Amino acid sequence: MEKKVFKFFTVDNFEKEEAYLRKMAQKGWHFKRYQGFRYYFEKGEPQDVYYRIDCHSPGDGDRDDYIQFFEDSGWSPVFFYPIFDVEWTYFRKSSNHSGITEIYTDSTSKISLFRKIRKRWSFLGIFIFTCMIILSLLSGITLERPFLLLFLAIVVGSFILLYSKMIFNLTRKIQKLQQ
Repeated sequence: MEKKVFKFFTVDNFEKEEAYLRKMAQKGWHFKRYQGFRYYFEKGEPQDVYYRIDCHSPGDGDRDDYIQFFEDSGWSPVFFYPIFDVEWTYFRKSSNHSGITEIYTDSTSKISLFRKIRKRWSFLGIFIFTCMIILSLLSGITLERPFLLLFLAIVVGSFILLYSKMIFNLTRKIQKLQQ
C-alpha cells in the first residue's frame, strides 16, 4: 500500500525533514520518493531508522564513488532528487546498525554543506527575484488593473521573506558551528 503526504520543508530545515521521515518509518511508513511537495511512503513493519539528506553536486566527483562512500558507512541510498545543478540524496540507516548516525560528523564539513546550500539557493533566489521584478514592472506598464499589481507585490514579497528566512537560518547555523 502506498501513501502520499503533502508536506513542505525549506532547504534550511532539512533536519526537520529527516526527523519527519524517521517518525513515519517508526509508524510503518517507509519513504520511497519525493515529487512536488509530496512524499510517497510504502506500508511496512515499523522500524527505527535514521534518514539523512545530502546535497551533492555533479562537479564534486563521481556519483558511484560518492554512493559507495556512504554505503561503506552503512547508509543505503533511498532516493535521488535532482534540482537545478545539485542532487539531494536521501539515505537510510537502521538504528540497529553500529556506527555513527550522522553523515557529517565534524563542524568543518557541516559548515561546507551549509555554505554550498546557501550559495546555490542565493543564486537561484536572485535569478527568480529579478525575473519577478521584471514581470511586475512589465505588468505595471501594460496592465491597468491594480489588483494584478497587488497580487504580484504579494508574491514578490512572500518570495523575499521565504528566501531571506532561508539565508538567515543557514547563516545562523554556520555561525553557531564556527563558535
